[in-house]
Amino acid sequence: MSRLLLLPFCCDGYDETLLREQTEDFRCELEREGYCVTASEPIRTPAEAVRAAETYHPFQHDLPICFPVTWSDPSLAATAVRAFFGRPIVIRGINEFRLNGKRTEFSSVPASLALAGSLREMGVPCELLTGDGEEERRQLKAAALAGAALSALRTARIGCCGFHFNGITAAGLDLSVLRKRFGTEVWAFDGSQLIRRLESLKADAPSLREAEEKFKAAGIEGLSPAYRDKVLRMTAALSEIIREQNLSALEVRCHTEFSVDYGLSLCLPLSLLGDDITVACEADLPVLLTEHILRLLSGGRTVSYADVRTVTKEWMDLGACGMCPAALTGGRISAGGTDGYLTNATKISGGPMTLARLLKAPGGTLSMHVLSGEAADPEEPLREYGCPPYPMTRFFPRGGTGGFAAKAGANHYAFIHGDLTAELAMFCHYARIGIC
Repeated sequence: MSRLLLLPFCCDGYDETLLREQTEDFRCELEREGYCVTASEPIRTPAEAVRAAETYHPFQHDLPICFPVTWSDPSLAATAVRAFFGRPIVIRGINEFRLNGKRTEFSSVPASLALAGSLREMGVPCELLTGDGEEERRQLKAAALAGAALSALRTARIGCCGFHFNGITAAGLDLSVLRKRFGTEVWAFDGSQLIRRLESLKADAPSLREAEEKFKAAGIEGLSPAYRDKVLRMTAALSEIIREQNLSALEVRCHTEFSVDYGLSLCLPLSLLGDDITVACEADLPVLLTEHILRLLSGGRTVSYADVRTVTKEWMDLGACGMCPAALTGGRISAGGTDGYLTNATKISGGPMTLARLLKAPGGTLSMHVLSGEAADPEEPLREYGCPPYPMTRFFPRGGTGGFAAKAGANHYAFIHGDLTAELAMFCHYARIGIC
């Protein structure tokens, strides 16, 4: 739930009861939309603006809403929300209302326009709303989700098991850029730590019982008793590490350390965990971060990634090499393959879909490659030579695939059901990331 800060601005000479009624009506409207709202006292003077700046800050609130109930000096709001500069800031005015049966206004819209112009002259981006239409509700939602995502990334902790600068791209994401841009930390640990945790689990460990419940809920069948036990233990071991390290997202380099050397691919364990936490394999940190951004911008929905495998003018077939959380495959997981390399072989559900990947360029510049469209079952199943079935889908980008190859940053793309292009555009704007 996004945490909104409602800051009403006004000046003397207006009916105090009406001012408070309008502020309370707007606060209730926001709460009905599902937001967690904190409202300050009306701000009329420079001293009150300074007091608000000292009281409210971005670690407590995702999105400030500057609400000029009447005409107000723009400098008051500029002072009160200075700590939020560079984050989403919404300015919302009131067009008019009925008073004693007559059209009346308090110069709220002029004050809103003056404030928006003042902030933009200062190089501070903001979102100006002047009514209560559906389009503006969508704009407010996008700003609130972008603010919440930036807040969450500031304290996010990503777990990375195994050496993550591998062959997906020639060089990994610079962790100093990640920390500077978002505040996100990466905690790295070795595969041997995970194996020791797995093999030392006691039979009555709570994490094993939780893994068993997830396994049954997903309807997984056809595993030998020994391999089933290994999958449960790996799921439980990962769950314990996630809790102990307070991880927001997790990636594991599976191939070849686990899939070949240890004889346990991470496809099923990660598929079982992926509804609760952002997960990825192949040690691809940029795609994991993209996944997590999509999860945050969707309000917590399940997200995953896939390889782009076949590209035509109209569509592309997508499929990761065996991992896909159950919520993206209809809530069930059908295991395919043989012991040692068992995948989630269930088809990815169809419907509206968004693809994205965070791209990096020389000098630490970041951009986001985004596509939206529809997903559906391929007319004929596609199999990678010598491999078990993968979770697959056919994706039809809006406008076809023209230009995709010129922008593509790797074979891995994060995906989520639904159209998140507006939310991504808002996030990238305030995160100072180009979008393509």
